[in-house]
Amino acid sequence: MKLRLALATGTLLVLAAIATPSFAQHRHGVDLPATSSTQELADGEVRRIDPAKGTVVLRHGEIKAIGMGPMTMSFKFKDPTMATGLQVGDRVRFLVERQGDDFVITQIQKAKES
Repeated sequence: MKLRLALATGTLLVLAAIATPSFAQHRHGVDLPATSSTQELADGEVRRIDPAKGTVVLRHGEIKAIGMGPMTMSFKFKDPTMATGLQVGDRVRFLVERQGDDFVITQIQKAKES
């Protein structure tokens, strides 16, 4: 009986030792998203603006920095004053970061007309 208990305890300790390092590892920046200063600007079109909520709905192309395909969705502004001067229909270029469950626009500018 004591031998079985010792073997069971030893097995649990070995399993715990094997599993624990995977939770404690730090990847030192590997696979972390780029900071906004190195991200590529995404293209979009303003569909709706809600200055009171500090949000904008954009129809956008691929956003490589966060691995998002083309779609239409709402984004929060990092600073609600970023909406100043934007109008529905404006073509824009922007940077977005994931912050928790939110996608936050950290930079936005009207696209230059070609």
